[in-house]
Amino acid sequence: MKRINPTEYIYASARMRAIESRLIGRERMEVLIEARSAAEVMDRLAEYGLKPAEETEGMPATGSAVGETVSVAREGMLLAFLKQAFDEVDAAVPDPALFRYFRYPYDCNNIKAAIKCAIRGISPSDMLFDFGTVPADLVETALREGNYRAFSPAMAAAIPVAKDTYDRTGDPRHIDAVLDNACYADMLAAAEAAGDETLLSWVKAKIDLTNILTTLRLLRMSMGAAGETFLDEALLTGGSLDRGFFTKAYAEGEARLWNALSPTAYYRLARVEGDPRPLSAVEKACDDLYVELVREGARIPFGAPVMGGYIVGCETSVKNIRIVLAAKDAGLGTNLLRERVRLSYV
Repeated sequence: MKRINPTEYIYASARMRAIESRLIGRERMEVLIEARSAAEVMDRLAEYGLKPAEETEGMPATGSAVGETVSVAREGMLLAFLKQAFDEVDAAVPDPALFRYFRYPYDCNNIKAAIKCAIRGISPSDMLFDFGTVPADLVETALREGNYRAFSPAMAAAIPVAKDTYDRTGDPRHIDAVLDNACYADMLAAAEAAGDETLLSWVKAKIDLTNILTTLRLLRMSMGAAGETFLDEALLTGGSLDRGFFTKAYAEGEARLWNALSPTAYYRLARVEGDPRPLSAVEKACDDLYVELVREGARIPFGAPVMGGYIVGCETSVKNIRIVLAAKDAGLGTNLLRERVRLSYV
């Protein structure tokens, strides 16, 4: 894999800027928030170019079975939107391999789903994303046959470790911890090999933010020594905040975590209001901070970060649409919904 040369991305950057207009940005998101129902949200999304596949259109919106079908249609629409985003980047850039690592989290999800479903004796087909680096229909076969060569190196090596750890402990959380560590190790290695410092900084920030949330969740669970052991396993490596930062915060309590974050690039997380700070608000603050970082890094005339920013922008749009639809289904008010919606990329 060759390193990124920004001048080779002039056309691709122009292409991404041209299609950014279809993202669900701040103005469009406000329209969705103000919609009176989930059905009205779907109408607005159709105007923006997002709608369920033709075979699900026109279905009645009442009855539990039909309601489930409508939910499946919605999710299919969003996943198709994400797949299109990855395909658009691949078609525009001179070397799609340099951006494969943005797909690694979807590979990771697929591997975890396949392992857990195998344990339960059920098919994972309905849980798999079809825009990882390994086609969804090959994931289950690869794990069943023990042939992991199609996956990125660290994840391929982690699959038997995750299986063995579960066999020894019976705790599926260890599957997540082992594979998440491998996924981010592969992402970090790929970003370093690509040679773009902005893209690399995004991966490191994602590692830090994930570790912050992991530490906070374990602190809230009051697991004591068992939590300390699991934290040591779950912490991702390669961020700007080292392992000792988090283990010390866990040992000394949540107040220590917020105090330690104050002089870092993540100081705004310590300013989330509440005592204790609501976990949902901290999660939103983490997402918003990451989007701000990506927006800033992608604010260049041309270069690889423009493509990476577009992918993150599409993922953020999908997350926000899911939040809005779930809130409308639950009958939540617009003010509460505004508190939950993440910062838009555009």
